Amino acid sequence: MRHEKVEVIFQAAVEVFAESGFDQAKMDEIAQAAGVAKGTIYYHFKSKEELFVGLMNEGMEKLSDCVRRGIALKKSPSEQLEALLHAHILFFVKNGKLAKLLLNEAFGTKERQRQFRTKIREYLNLIESVLQQGIEQGEFQMAHPREMASAIFGAASVVVLQKIYSLEENQSEEIEATAPTMIESVQQLVFHPLIK
Repeated sequence: MRHEKVEVIFQAAVEVFAESGFDQAKMDEIAQAAGVAKGTIYYHFKSKEELFVGLMNEGMEKLSDCVRRGIALKKSPSEQLEALLHAHILFFVKNGKLAKLLLNEAFGTKERQRQFRTKIREYLNLIESVLQQGIEQGEFQMAHPREMASAIFGAASVVVLQKIYSLEENQSEEIEATAPTMIESVQQLVFHPLIK
């Protein structure tokens, strides 16, 4: 089990990184926001970069866990894909600052990109496995499930990110209120052709 201080540090880091961006964020600010000594952060993380990578990995793990729980409740690949989209979008809606960090800041240094790509690939593999199962069972028809997994990740992520940026941070209730519309829109894009 991870040390509870690490969770407190991660929560504070999300706030500070979201507010200041990676480059401008200071470890002193994160320590202050977490209510810990700066040395406590350095006990768990060697650098700001390592803290950020840990935070990104933690965020992707939480997203993956949330989606897996949603998928586990459904039997058919179509139902699983609907549950996946629902869980993905709701996770990003409820964790807007983390979503912004995951999608904006994670493509910094080469090391950050490498580690983040590994976590993204694991998540895309999860989506792809649902698609592949649907192909095998005759529910889905597609030539490139790997690329479709990336397209689904992109559509489900960007629809939330666009809504977060179009509204002020203090309008989280309004963002949550539009979640059903975002889910329906992405499901329609995935399940129904746009052209009659």
